[in-house]
Amino acid sequence: MKLYARYVGWVYIKSFLVVFLALELFYVGIDLLTNLKDLPPSANLQLLYVGLTSLSAIGYVLPLSLIFALIILHVNMVRSNELISFYALGISKNSLIFPPFFIALFITIFYVGLNFTPFAYAHDYQKSIAKNTAFSKSTNDSFLKFEGKFIYIKELNSVNQIANDVRIFEINGTNLLSTTFANHANFKDNEWILKDVNQTLLPQILELGEAGFNKIQSDSLDALKGFKPKSIESAASVENSKFNIPDAINFIKTFKNEGIGLDSAKTAFYNLAIAPFFAPFLLLIFYYHLPVTGRFFNLALSTFIFVVITLVVWGLLFILAKFAQTSVILPEIGIVLPVILLFAYAIYLIKSHR
Repeated sequence: MKLYARYVGWVYIKSFLVVFLALELFYVGIDLLTNLKDLPPSANLQLLYVGLTSLSAIGYVLPLSLIFALIILHVNMVRSNELISFYALGISKNSLIFPPFFIALFITIFYVGLNFTPFAYAHDYQKSIAKNTAFSKSTNDSFLKFEGKFIYIKELNSVNQIANDVRIFEINGTNLLSTTFANHANFKDNEWILKDVNQTLLPQILELGEAGFNKIQSDSLDALKGFKPKSIESAASVENSKFNIPDAINFIKTFKNEGIGLDSAKTAFYNLAIAPFFAPFLLLIFYYHLPVTGRFFNLALSTFIFVVITLVVWGLLFILAKFAQTSVILPEIGIVLPVILLFAYAIYLIKSHR
């Protein structure tokens, strides 16, 4: 790596860390002041609450930190005439922006990777502490459709992957084919193992003198393959559900033919996997529009304008995501399209400055 690239990259990292920590502390401080009366008396839970609050803040402050760090880096280089010096030495605009861009891109990819883990549920855990409720709360009275079967679950614990009073109704058109009742069930190897099972098989054609229904009792029965507990819990209150990336993908696959909360699940998936990339692309766009020298521009005013633009774009994407979640617009239009447009414009600027 060339010397100028190491220098610019290192200064950008320092600026990013300062901005990121400042925004994190601001977010955590505001949250603590707002929810101080709801904090549990235990010191351990209070520390855990602070830690979870800082984790849940990353999704909000990380994109802003990446962009603000570039603005700070650029303004400082303009004030010290470093930017002009680099250009005078024959270093192109593209060469100078690539180190901060790739650092921002790597950080964004790392953040998206975290969204494959329980890290994405930090906000749920934080709310559980504030409300003094258990992490592994139960979902009651779920009634869903899966692969042509109607399923009722009296009580579900998605964390422990157990369920009580499971009832499965298999229907063909308007005809009831079978019923399966189980007192208990646990999820293992991607399928439910029903316990204390009572099955009733009904004949498809009812005729006098022919065989009637058949009742079967068994200790256990494997059923509902791929019907994961987290998908059931999310479907019960899909508008308020949180997902990580694997759970969102599984929910979409599970209910793609049922139409249950697909827009909310798609919005969650796009927010976790695609929306964060708006920051590196907007960073590129800003770089090519920021002033090169302070002689003909008011740097303070320019900085303020680009900060406001950042907040406006970030807020607009947030609003579009909310519209997509409530099915006002398609998630692909509300989240994916703006990121693609930013990417396309950034590529255009790179090619035009070769």
